[in-house]
Amino acid sequence: MYEVMTVTGDRELRHFIAVQHLLYDHRPAAIPLPDFEVRRLLDANRNPALQKRTSHLLVVLRHGKAVGRCSVVLPRNGDERIALLGFFECTDDARAADLLLRYAEGICRRAGASAVHGPFNPTTSGVTGVQLDAFDQPTVLHEACSHPWYASMFETAGYVVERRGRTWCNMQLRSDMEALAQRLPERPTRFRLREIGLRELQEGIGDLAAIFDAAFAESWGREPIQLDEYFFAARFLLPAWRPGCFTLVYDGPHPVGALLCFPDINPAFRYTTHVPRLLTLWRARQLSRRSRSLVTFAMGLHPDYQNSAAGLLLSRHAAALGQRYDRMYSTWITEGNTASERMATRFGLSPWKTFAVYRKDFRPSSHTENVQPNTERRHP
Repeated sequence: MYEVMTVTGDRELRHFIAVQHLLYDHRPAAIPLPDFEVRRLLDANRNPALQKRTSHLLVVLRHGKAVGRCSVVLPRNGDERIALLGFFECTDDARAADLLLRYAEGICRRAGASAVHGPFNPTTSGVTGVQLDAFDQPTVLHEACSHPWYASMFETAGYVVERRGRTWCNMQLRSDMEALAQRLPERPTRFRLREIGLRELQEGIGDLAAIFDAAFAESWGREPIQLDEYFFAARFLLPAWRPGCFTLVYDGPHPVGALLCFPDINPAFRYTTHVPRLLTLWRARQLSRRSRSLVTFAMGLHPDYQNSAAGLLLSRHAAALGQRYDRMYSTWITEGNTASERMATRFGLSPWKTFAVYRKDFRPSSHTENVQPNTERRHP
């Protein structure tokens, strides 16, 4: 007997979170988000990205045991009509996955959505996509982990690949950055670097937002991000904060470029189910000081400063920073984003893992689809 239930309280939320332990605790390479971060992201009272949107958390049970889950974030008011699916996890049970996805689609249809796409955990600024390959490789910071059967579950349910993305890596970073630093000329410039420390965080994030909003405005899948959403996202990265990892470039008083990268602290989040949150964060902070892996979140220039000396200054800083580490990983780079791919290649990175975002468009109908077959028992 299968059931799909909506999370309405802490008991159901514990079921929702338990699914990731069922699926990943026996896979040392797979490191999902820690439980406390999942709770924080999905708390509409705390996450500003959810405060003006309706969200649902769903769990599919088989004989009373949670075997799958997902989140649904409905479109904002206005012209937006595409819902977001996130936190999809399911055991290798095609029936459970089909029921879960169809139930989620029913919610989207009834809300007037024309399509649903994802996974986005829980919105487009979060961990993105279904992993398609390299399942034996470790999950690094801000990267999705999946099982090989997830892709076929989406495809069987009528979803198509909307976009593919890849993470990139360099396993001989130190020597490559030494060589790059020698090739990059050092020239007098009016631009200046500013490394943002924790005490300057508020001002720094405000300037970072101004750069990224301009530099990545046309990037695929990017929704407008409010300043409080930047601050909310930054909280999870605080244990990874190290000198030089958050750096801005200024032209006089104007922020024009940014580099955002952090030591990979993900190993500190493995097997933390019964470990107190503060102890886990302390371990992550300690790991940030000795980690030999660097995860680059973004390196961007304001469009008005493309091909300027600001980019050269930022590249020299990134090359110097890279010499402190043995490995570098990127976050999602959309396939076909030639500018980002060229930048990754310049820093010696090569394609590593492939991910996909899936989409399903709903056919117009004069009635609401019945998503509750008589053979199944559902919690509304």
